[in-house]
Amino acid sequence: MNWVDIHHFSYTYPGGKSPTLKDVNLSIDRGAFVVVTGTSGSGKSTLGKALAGFIFQDEQPDYHGSIFVNKADMSRIPLYQASEHVAYVQQNPEDQFCTLTVSDEIAFGLENRCVSPDEIDNRIEEALQIVQGSHLINRNISTLSGGEKQKVAIASMLALNPDVLILDEPTSNLDPIATQNIFHTLHYIRHKRNLTVLIIEHKLEQLLDFNPDFYVLDNGNLHNIENISGFQSSLKAQYFTLPHFQETDHINNKCSVEISGINVLLNQTPILQDIDIHLSAGEFVALMGPNGSGKSTLLQTMMGFHKPASGQIHLFDHDLIHTKTSTLVQDIGFIFQNPDHQLFTQSVWDEVTLTSKNLGHLSEDIKTSATELLDKIGLGNRLQDHPQSLSYGEKRRLNLLAVILHMPKLLLVDEFLIGQDMAHAEAWMTFFRDFAHQGNIVLLVNHHASLTQKYCDRIIFLDQGRVFVDGPINMAFERLKSFGFEAFAPTPSGAFSYA
Repeated sequence: MNWVDIHHFSYTYPGGKSPTLKDVNLSIDRGAFVVVTGTSGSGKSTLGKALAGFIFQDEQPDYHGSIFVNKADMSRIPLYQASEHVAYVQQNPEDQFCTLTVSDEIAFGLENRCVSPDEIDNRIEEALQIVQGSHLINRNISTLSGGEKQKVAIASMLALNPDVLILDEPTSNLDPIATQNIFHTLHYIRHKRNLTVLIIEHKLEQLLDFNPDFYVLDNGNLHNIENISGFQSSLKAQYFTLPHFQETDHINNKCSVEISGINVLLNQTPILQDIDIHLSAGEFVALMGPNGSGKSTLLQTMMGFHKPASGQIHLFDHDLIHTKTSTLVQDIGFIFQNPDHQLFTQSVWDEVTLTSKNLGHLSEDIKTSATELLDKIGLGNRLQDHPQSLSYGEKRRLNLLAVILHMPKLLLVDEFLIGQDMAHAEAWMTFFRDFAHQGNIVLLVNHHASLTQKYCDRIIFLDQGRVFVDGPINMAFERLKSFGFEAFAPTPSGAFSYA
């Protein structure tokens, strides 16, 4: 028997109309490096949860076939025993946190296994060093950025020394430098510990040097990818269409954002310092920078969630510091980094129409637009499904539709391309560009250099809470490279450095 053996495995979620996984067969040797890719919603995360034993915890799981890891039947052992064989880093790191601080989070699983205190301290230190997060050890998890949370989630699983480590888009929130470091470190740890690693990932180019075994999930069916170059080419051709916004020559010059001298402190810690930014109508701007540089805080401050210690922000005709956030919602659409933070209702239809309804804009025309848009993004047949039943990428798309139906003038979007395959990433970047060029403004937190170069008009790059670079795309990338930030610039080929 192989180290991992999946034999004719199919699985249907409770209440599901058809199997999410269909007759999956996969054998993995000990110490192997496997990458599973595929379109959003194709069943990748479900496969990871099956290997980790999660889906067998339902009262009456609907499955056929078998999954063995190191001779253990994952369908027949309790979850605490399954976790001794497989460590699973979930796509959304917040879904797996059990404690309040970084050190307690990494210690949690070890304490449940009655590991000695001295050994726990050693493993915490080692795991944080692996993800280059030693400086986070005394932090409260709630104060971490999305990328920092992802590092802690990975460290907490590495500390368990599992037989198999599964990582579901482990670098989706990480900046390019951290992404490179994580992949190289996992490759090193795999050889050092003879650890079997399975990564669910869209970033294929950065994994090619490690010579993994590539597989693709397509509508629940798993296939080996023998020709990775041919597979990449075929993916690039799989576009879907979204509404096309025509550019206008009559841009409202009053549609602008002026930020001057902003300083923001959170828990008495300076996060943003001396921020001066001007955004004009028609611009699609990428907000880039290392994890923890203040990108999300800047968006949240513009939305009125944080009051600056000093400085001024003017959004259109509003003095933001003296305007209620509820008033700003008329003109600003905000997408949180974590899709679960803005899902409020019991159905996809109620969710997509909620904002328009609350603003008093839910006309028949908007209902028609909502129906058409849901069809275009593949959710037209799921109107009565609960939003939490959607995949991560599907939740992101639902988030966006819910805030654009009433056509806000400014979109503040935090890491939207997480969980999106290449076809969806390209389509949404086209959508954002066209939406901006119609006379609106889009500010997108984004680590994806090749798509930034292709679609955006400008880059604002933050480093340690300050604006480090602000300028047109090509000039900004050249400046970043000259200052040692080459990892944030596009690769020569540009292929698959998007998500």
